[in-house]
Amino acid sequence: MPAPKDVIWPRDPHTAAKHALLRRYLQAWAPIMLSHNEVITYAEGFAGPGVYVGDEPGSPVIAHQVLAGALRRSPRRVKMVLVEESARRKAELERRIAAATNTSHSPMDRLDVRIAQGRCHPDLLQQLALAGSLRHPMFVLLDGFGGPEVPFRLLEQVAARHRSSEVMVTFQPAFLMRFAGKDEHHRAAGDTFFGGDDWHGVFQQPSSMKAAYLRDRYRESLRRAGFQHTLVFEMVDESNHLLYLIFGTRHERGVEKMKEAMWVVDTTSGVRYRDPKDPNQQALDLVLEPDTAPLRRILLKHLRDVSAARSVDQLKKYALLETVYRPTQVIPLLKKMRDDRDIDVSPGRIIGTSIVAAVRQGALF
Repeated sequence: MPAPKDVIWPRDPHTAAKHALLRRYLQAWAPIMLSHNEVITYAEGFAGPGVYVGDEPGSPVIAHQVLAGALRRSPRRVKMVLVEESARRKAELERRIAAATNTSHSPMDRLDVRIAQGRCHPDLLQQLALAGSLRHPMFVLLDGFGGPEVPFRLLEQVAARHRSSEVMVTFQPAFLMRFAGKDEHHRAAGDTFFGGDDWHGVFQQPSSMKAAYLRDRYRESLRRAGFQHTLVFEMVDESNHLLYLIFGTRHERGVEKMKEAMWVVDTTSGVRYRDPKDPNQQALDLVLEPDTAPLRRILLKHLRDVSAARSVDQLKKYALLETVYRPTQVIPLLKKMRDDRDIDVSPGRIIGTSIVAAVRQGALF
């Protein structure tokens, strides 16, 4: 979406879904990090005004609520570093954070909020340095307006400062797909975003593959920046607008907790998820008994692509690191696949060390 001109604007379905996911993840992240660190930091490079037209809270206010709650159960300290380019939106954000502080029952002397006017880069790093946050674990939300707005250099700096730091970046591929092939300025912005020109191969891709190509190149960029594990959420709203929400971490536990957050988020926002690796690109309903047909297709394709058997533990790790599904969803599915004679399992009982091989060579179902 283009950057709004008003101080506040309506909350779109993508934003509602992102905020639900953010709240759930921070509710898991904050207690874990506070149990191991004296100080942690939550940061945003596109903080916004902290509120939407319908009085829904923005991400900084959501984070403040969660972190204040976490401090009621911990003696440690939390810092928030929020950067917003617009002076009017910064002023509104200050009012919203002040209101949240006044209604909180947490020890506010241990929740230090720094709000600065500036651009995501280089001002966010400068403010993090001034706050003393670069020495501690950070969760950095870089939720712009969908274009290539986050420099690769910023990701490198966040990753380099503390190995427990994590990032979440939003990216709408439509902008680069539409404009970068014709405009040198937009191509240069893409180079800054990806940290190189490897993404230029998108111009040779068929239209149906362009978005996935950019998605995969950006996952590679995050890994080059220093985030060993990446998780991509494909969010599609009712108008079929695509948004990638890309999470970077060095820890498998971070991936696991982010997935747990995803699978307990309701879908009342009108946005549904898709697994990037599902050949059929089926939208997912996040329900108590989820449809695992996409995971079935993904595992069969993986077994055939590698042309080798895999242990159950290997398939669970693959599901964790390469799909939006959770490892706990693998074994029940493998039992169904064995009963349907899609796979062979040796020995017959499905445990972590069991060996799994695909037996059907037809079309994916």
